Amino acid sequence: MEHSRRNLLKVSSLLGGGGLVGQVMVAEKSSAQGPAQPAAAGRLSVSDVLAKARERLYPTCRVCPVCDGVACSGDGGGIAGAGTGMSFQNNFTALQRVKVLMRNVHDVAKADPSTTIFGHKISFPAVAAPMGPAGTRFGKGMTQEEWFDSLVGGCVAAGTLGSVGDDPRYPEADVKRNLSVIKRYKGQSLYNSKPAPNPIILKWLPLIEDSGAAWLSIDVDSGPKSVPELRELVRAFKIPIVIKGIMTPDDALRCVDAGVAGIAVSNHGGRRQDHTPGTAEVLPAVAAKVKGQVPILTDGCVSSGTDVLKYLALGADVVMVGRHILRAAYGGGPGGVALFMNRMRSEFQSAMVLTGVPTVSKINSGILFV
Repeated sequence: MEHSRRNLLKVSSLLGGGGLVGQVMVAEKSSAQGPAQPAAAGRLSVSDVLAKARERLYPTCRVCPVCDGVACSGDGGGIAGAGTGMSFQNNFTALQRVKVLMRNVHDVAKADPSTTIFGHKISFPAVAAPMGPAGTRFGKGMTQEEWFDSLVGGCVAAGTLGSVGDDPRYPEADVKRNLSVIKRYKGQSLYNSKPAPNPIILKWLPLIEDSGAAWLSIDVDSGPKSVPELRELVRAFKIPIVIKGIMTPDDALRCVDAGVAGIAVSNHGGRRQDHTPGTAEVLPAVAAKVKGQVPILTDGCVSSGTDVLKYLALGADVVMVGRHILRAAYGGGPGGVALFMNRMRSEFQSAMVLTGVPTVSKINSGILFV
């Protein structure tokens, strides 16, 4: 039965589980002068993106109709969940259990989906999740230059922020090249570092800050950092420091005590530790402790604008999108990523109207059915 299901899943797919076949102008290849602009000719459809993504990602990713971690459970080593895959599946299941109340008698005819994070105004509260050069090993025919150009260029074209995931222990030429992407796009990207020893991270401080990165994210969900180590980084850097990998209120409070600018509630997409709860399960308790003190980001199976709305209603300020942007990048490069993010923004704006909230700041748990 499971074998049959996997065979079925690998030959059928919808980007993010939705049925909308939209179009977007394909972003031109970026140059040293700055980010790419939408092309005047050539349109990309969801079906084009899916077909190409399936061709380039299989068998690492089956581009399933619903990205729930079931078909890839136990695979490991790629973008599947760790071990049995239950952490990945718990992210999905926890988010699906969240129910939204429709409110249709009000005067909100049009909602404003834009928001601001660390001084950056974005078209809607979703950015690319940190993904590193390893993303080029998940499929076929994607160079590291094309990979980061897709993640950043596509998000910038959609009016939001991209991401460059990195490890300061990589070869010097690679780290410099990765940081140059952020500088080329005028800082419209976060920069994420693996939890290397502080002296190694601090070695790159001048170039990280020179890139203009929107913030520096430290990936503690792939290795811990102590409070004194966090304080050292906060004191050293001028740009905001966000700690990614927070799953308990206690850890959130420790981060705030260390002086960080923000936290990200994340279990690394379920790819580090098996059998953790889903992020949607732990987010409300974390938000109850630190909401309003620092911006809260989160991730975990974000595939639609309604998912964005749910996470904000649970206490997040901005969500991060991972696997679905990866599929879009492999399927259509910057244009595929822009297509997906623009579609999600449209869905988010529609969901705001249908729940009666005119602005992002008005989204709260009152729109949820509990």
